[in-house]
Amino acid sequence: MKIVKSTRRIFLAGAALGVGAALLPGAVVVEAAPASSPAPSPTPAPLPTPSPAALDLARSMRRFDPNLSDAEIGAIAQGIEQGYGFGATLNKNGTVLQNGDAPVPQFSVRP
Repeated sequence: MKIVKSTRRIFLAGAALGVGAALLPGAVVVEAAPASSPAPSPTPAPLPTPSPAALDLARSMRRFDPNLSDAEIGAIAQGIEQGYGFGATLNKNGTVLQNGDAPVPQFSVRP
């Protein structure tokens, strides 16, 4: 019996497999049992209007596919704007990393 040492590659492969399985169209979705009296579902908030920078970046995608419709460009711009929001969430203080802030890799040779 061979014992496999846990590595980052194995972890990342498992995480990617889990995410990929969740994105499959036939993926099983576990839903909660319905309550005795159905509560009114909240109305989703309207999506914010994408910034001009996100719209310009989305329009530049027409270089790769000139047949993109305006609705598809709008969806791409929404995704870009959402990515901007994730960045603001992760970097709340707006700190900028310098080149010297990266960890120094240490290499060693095993016999």
